[in-house]
Amino acid sequence: MLLMLLVVGLFAATAVQAQTRAYVTDELEITLRSGQGNDYRIIRLLRSGAEVSVLSRGETWTRVQVGEDEGFVRSIYLDDQPVAAARLAETEAGLERVRADNRRLEAELARARERLEALSQQNETLETDNQRMAQRLEEAGEGLALADENQRLRKQVIDLERQVQDLQRGAERMAERERQDWFVAGAAVVVFGMLLGIAVTRVRWRRRSSWGDL
Repeated sequence: MLLMLLVVGLFAATAVQAQTRAYVTDELEITLRSGQGNDYRIIRLLRSGAEVSVLSRGETWTRVQVGEDEGFVRSIYLDDQPVAAARLAETEAGLERVRADNRRLEAELARARERLEALSQQNETLETDNQRMAQRLEEAGEGLALADENQRLRKQVIDLERQVQDLQRGAERMAERERQDWFVAGAAVVVFGMLLGIAVTRVRWRRRSSWGDL
């Protein structure tokens, strides 16, 4: 029983230790020294997130170059990846670039929509003009058809006028012939009357002569 209580107590203590967490802050400064030890001169202070060039790496101290300065820093303070603050700043910068790109794309989209609307209005105007031109062409076609019909009617009128003139001339010729025929007939009647008168006169003269002989 006692052994069981000890096992439970150890398990509980282990669980409490496993649940305890700690975080190391990124806000710190480290020293760049002239040698491998805290007794050496401090060349400069390096803030968290500073980028250094590794010249030679050791377990405790690492030789680095920062700008024109060379020295040693503790290896435990170096990491292959930027600190969280630097990564956050880079992420925020990238996010800002993305937002700027989004704003630029939105502006381009707005301009594209304006151009599309302008083109749509121009298209509507062109369609209206096209309809008007089609109507005008149709009216022009009708006008040409009317002009052709008018020309044809004028030609018919001219032909009819010529026919009327021909009929009038024919009627005049027929009237002239009729007058000539009446003139000839009248002359024939006159001549016939004259001949008849002469014949009657001769007959009477002969009769008188015959009576005189008796």
